[in-house]
Amino acid sequence: MEKLYFPAHVQTNLLIPIELNKNNFDCLRFFLAAAVIYSHCFVIYYGTDFEPIRMFTHNQTDLGGIAVNFFFVISGFLIVKSFENSGSTYEYLVKRILRICPGFFVAFLISVFVLGAVGTIDASHKFGQWKFYFQHFGFRRITLNFFTLEAPKGVKAFSTNPLPDMINESLWTIQYEFACYLLIPLLVIVSVIKRKWLAVVFFLVSYGLLVLQSIHIITINDNEKNWVFLYPSAMPRLLAFFFAGSCFYFFRNYIKRNKLLILSAIILILFASWWVHGLDIVLPLAGTYLVFSFAYHPRVQFFDFAKRGDFSYGLYLYGWPVQQLVMHFFAKHLSADRLFFIAFPLTFLAAYLSWRLVESRFLKMKNLLKKRKFMQPAAIVGV
Repeated sequence: MEKLYFPAHVQTNLLIPIELNKNNFDCLRFFLAAAVIYSHCFVIYYGTDFEPIRMFTHNQTDLGGIAVNFFFVISGFLIVKSFENSGSTYEYLVKRILRICPGFFVAFLISVFVLGAVGTIDASHKFGQWKFYFQHFGFRRITLNFFTLEAPKGVKAFSTNPLPDMINESLWTIQYEFACYLLIPLLVIVSVIKRKWLAVVFFLVSYGLLVLQSIHIITINDNEKNWVFLYPSAMPRLLAFFFAGSCFYFFRNYIKRNKLLILSAIILILFASWWVHGLDIVLPLAGTYLVFSFAYHPRVQFFDFAKRGDFSYGLYLYGWPVQQLVMHFFAKHLSADRLFFIAFPLTFLAAYLSWRLVESRFLKMKNLLKKRKFMQPAAIVGV
């Protein structure tokens, strides 16, 4: 079949063309979710991070961390676009809640009340230790985790795994992503200058904190005993990538596509990964440029990638608990790579069901809700 190219009227030298909806984001998110699952296979199998990218970057990051960074880049771009296309802040927030919360809530409950309990089955307890499991269940903590979009804590399961009691650690980023969603309306509410420049300020502040972290001038300590935002050290990094994506949206009419820049970005990332410890400094800029170079590549086009369903979110939600279960029952027969090839199809099945039974149904509801106007439409305020 002959490849489709951008119509003549959108063929420009811009990195991001006029027709924003013709992109490879669905494809990119799917493979980023798969990358997270692959990376976690090494963590779950070994109990520590012996993942290849972690080794290549001299312990700077792993493939899962890079994938999460790029998820936030894409979110920063698309969420600003969603806000501008919403009739009001209320409509924008409803759309964000309907997209992220139902899938999260169902995955959280299944992880805690089903998969975690199944994770108590072993040779001595063929039907599991359900009584023990729920006796040591921190309902107060779990309830707070549920409503604050946090990964579930305080659950006893998978005791024979290298990482016991970790039911669904991937969920911790959802809380941070939703916090980023709440910051977007502030670009209008608190701004005395144009929104695009306030987005630049947000990026520079978070990027500056990230740079200071990476060169050890400031230290932000994590505390898993916290009940909200367990990993505050991740906030500058995630905000930097999120607002890098937002800035690319606001300045999309000025950023040029340049083969030399693409090659330079690749070389710079490799140099920062292997020869110097500077990946955190380089990746928000060079990595973001590469993300949009692929997302809007004029020759690589997967516009209909998600026509059967957008399974990337479900892959992310169910990857960790499925991997823990596979590890729990088949550890003697596994390697990190085998864990991936067994867990990924099972996770894809869970993602398919999540999309069909939960996510897509709630997304349809947004068209049925009454739109209440709490403020000026975002598209009218101006960029």
